[in-house]
Amino acid sequence: MSKPSLAGRSWLSLPDLDLLATKTRLVVRKSRKFTPSGFLQSLLGSVVTGLASLNQLAASLKELLPAAMSRQSLHARFDIRSTAFLMVVLCDLMEQRFRPAVAALGGTGIRRILVEDSSGQVLPKANCDNFPAHGNHRGATAGVKIDFAFDLLSGSIVSHSLQAATEQDKTIGKDFVSEVRRGDLVLRDMGYFSLGEFAIIEAREAWWLTRLPLTTGVTLANGDVLEKRLKGSRREIIGLVVFAGEQGKKCRLVAVRAAPEVVAARHAERREKARQSGKTPCAKGLVRDGWHIMLTNLGKDQASVGQLAAVYRARWAVEIQFRAWKQALNLDKALNRKSGDHHMQALVLAAMIAHQLGMKIAQRIGGVVGRARLSYEKLYDLLAVHLVKSTDLAAVAAFNPDPRHVTRDKRARQSPVESGILALN
Repeated sequence: MSKPSLAGRSWLSLPDLDLLATKTRLVVRKSRKFTPSGFLQSLLGSVVTGLASLNQLAASLKELLPAAMSRQSLHARFDIRSTAFLMVVLCDLMEQRFRPAVAALGGTGIRRILVEDSSGQVLPKANCDNFPAHGNHRGATAGVKIDFAFDLLSGSIVSHSLQAATEQDKTIGKDFVSEVRRGDLVLRDMGYFSLGEFAIIEAREAWWLTRLPLTTGVTLANGDVLEKRLKGSRREIIGLVVFAGEQGKKCRLVAVRAAPEVVAARHAERREKARQSGKTPCAKGLVRDGWHIMLTNLGKDQASVGQLAAVYRARWAVEIQFRAWKQALNLDKALNRKSGDHHMQALVLAAMIAHQLGMKIAQRIGGVVGRARLSYEKLYDLLAVHLVKSTDLAAVAAFNPDPRHVTRDKRARQSPVESGILALN
């Protein structure tokens, strides 16, 4: 059977920018010097190239429109209306839902696998009022944290938010829990670990899977601590019912013995950190370093140890996407300037819109080339080039990459996405 071709397909559909600009009053009357599509495209190009000063944005607009706008006039456009316009565009892209992928979870009852992660970005300290970061001995600092969550099975975006760098992942995660529905499986990293949030997820008739942070103690049914069992075991895999944290939350623990080279690297890192701080290495940490430890409320009849391990490896998919997105853009260069709050917010929002466009294309094109074979790095690089070269947003929407240019090179091992999706087949 021949594989479907990508030729002639358009992978992007954009919202009605003129309508959104009118609603947010970014545009009150038509002008030959300023259009919503030209404004958005110039911003997208700026976060790709890093050329994001007002002069550079005005020059970019001049290439897209019949008449030129001055730097001062463009500066006046960056206010609450420009921020509202970009937020509405971003929300419109987020709310678009795509055709779900074929269910990969058989009779487990799991309908979505939700992954959440965040990525930080340093900003010039002049932006510290709106985007504060943790200060240092030289004064106030600024930074932004971009939080992102999506469904691993369908690729659909669940949430995407802009936070101050001072916001902890655990705090942001509280808002995300409201998105959880019955039948979801939530994969959480240690930065989002919260036994209270897990109880809320359970109350929504959903499941959770997380790595175990060192700060959380675990006891067994007989009262022994976890480290005693791990230290005395010769098994490669341990499965237990345990009680976690001060609350004594009952859950399932799965521990898979780590490879010797992984253990050695962990021990070396832990001892070096202890040496630098003038302390002795944490004995509990040294024991746990020998294992990959996960907690979950999934029962043995719902997922085996091998399935849990493979699904959690798939959590790295979001790390790959964030890395590809940041590598394809020049956000560091674009934001490395002192400017007005709304100008800086516009650049960050434009970068988030570029991310949404990339995810939307990945969702569609992955169904053709195979999501496990799709290279996010290659796709985002091609999209970045396309955003710069396009003469208008209609050309942006016509993005149609050659499948050979967005697929991974052949390799023996499975990608994290592939191993996770296939794990519960």
